[in-house]
Amino acid sequence: MNARISGVGRILGLASFYVIFARLGLSLGAVAGFATLVWPPTGISIAALLLFGVRVWPGVFIGALIANLLTGASVPVAVGIAVGNTAEALVCAFIVSRFSRPAALLENVRSVTALIFGAVVGAMVSASVGVVSLYGGGVVRVAEIRPVWRAWWIGDLVGALVVAPVILVWSKPAVPREAPAPLETGVLLAGVVVVGVATFFADLSFVSVMSTPFHQADVLVAVLVWATLRCGQRGAATATFWVSATAVTATVLGHGPFSQSGLSENLLLLQTFMAVLAVILLLFGATVDDRWYALEAARKASRDAEEANRAKSAFLAVMSHELRTPLNAIAGYAQLLEENVYGKLSEKQRDVIERIRRNEQRLLILVDEVLGFVSAEKGEVDVHREAVRVSAVVDAVEPMISSQLEEHHCVVERKGIDGITVRADAKSLQQILMRLMSNASKFGRDGGTVTVGAEPKGDNVRIWVHDNGAGISREELTKVFEPFFQADGSMTRRVSGIGLGLTIARDLARRMEGEVTLTSEPGQGTTASVLLPAA
Repeated sequence: MNARISGVGRILGLASFYVIFARLGLSLGAVAGFATLVWPPTGISIAALLLFGVRVWPGVFIGALIANLLTGASVPVAVGIAVGNTAEALVCAFIVSRFSRPAALLENVRSVTALIFGAVVGAMVSASVGVVSLYGGGVVRVAEIRPVWRAWWIGDLVGALVVAPVILVWSKPAVPREAPAPLETGVLLAGVVVVGVATFFADLSFVSVMSTPFHQADVLVAVLVWATLRCGQRGAATATFWVSATAVTATVLGHGPFSQSGLSENLLLLQTFMAVLAVILLLFGATVDDRWYALEAARKASRDAEEANRAKSAFLAVMSHELRTPLNAIAGYAQLLEENVYGKLSEKQRDVIERIRRNEQRLLILVDEVLGFVSAEKGEVDVHREAVRVSAVVDAVEPMISSQLEEHHCVVERKGIDGITVRADAKSLQQILMRLMSNASKFGRDGGTVTVGAEPKGDNVRIWVHDNGAGISREELTKVFEPFFQADGSMTRRVSGIGLGLTIARDLARRMEGEVTLTSEPGQGTTASVLLPAA
């Protein structure tokens, strides 16, 4: 019951507003008494149907019928015009609803384009039905059909493009953008009001006149663009409505750049200008709002990604620490067995213990890689740069990867590293070379050579590690520094690892003002280079 009463109230309220503003429009130089160039009811009816649904259409019909009867139309003519006005609102509302979500009205270019297209088509329907009704009722002659139809169409079109948007944007919450400061808001409002008055009342003695009408238009457009950029579609629609109201008032009173001849001709020029201006600002406002939503979506995605990344890092850190405890226990018990604490071992048992230790060390390296990656992501890696001998770092790394070298039957060959010194953090450089030499032993040929060399490069030193493996394709070479990337990602791959070694190595090098690069040719092996400042 309450819903029915509410629905009837909306219909009657719409009809009342329609009659009031229809009478106002018809009093402003209506062509043939019925075709006015200022027709706010079109915008009111379209906004009402979009906000309350098509069930309020009787309000449009009743309002149009009463308004035309009060103007002196016969009942058949008034009914025909009312049918055309109602059809106009229904057509435009259908087109807009078809291509736009209710929650996103006028907030994107698609929605605004639908409103513009709906306004054009709807105004054509109303003008055509109205003119046919006037002609059928003997109100207009054949010679008057063209100017009457033109005035009717322009008036309805501007009403749809100027009045409907301002109602729609203020009938829903504003786009949650960063609002202008109060001072800027005040200056902007004052600017729109003052520039509107100065543009369309320029012939009054107390109004400062620009040097030419072009300068007046420049200032007007600048203020409208400012309102749109800072306030989006709400700013565009509101500023356009104010400018339109100011311009119509000035033109009716005989002021402004459009007051050249009769009122109908003046309003035709003005409303054509306002139609173009409204279309431009509505599309501009939609673009601004659309861009804001896209940026906000990108910011939210970035925040979500950062949160997920923090959760991932926390998980990896916890799991890595938890894995180190049993690994240390495995290493300790393996050492006790090797030292015959629990009795003498046979050769076969010693071989098994050696396999246990080798796999424990391999798993420990993987855990250390994960921990290193997490630390690098959090920025927890401290570097203390000093003069470091490259040969000393290589001496420290070889024992650390001895199990891998033995497993792949590789030997380390040194070229020119003696006497070469770099300015770096010794521990970080050790981590870098350990990962590069480990990769060279794993991806090189079985029984091959891991070559480590160094050479001066201006103010820097290039340390390089070369293997004689199968090499890397050019496509894969662009991805090798991505976290967790592996050329062979299958579960049956020949080489173990999790794809973090190069990522960590590059991050450590950059913290020391250096860089890690990779060059490779399929079948020719791979060379990893570390460029660091010379000491």
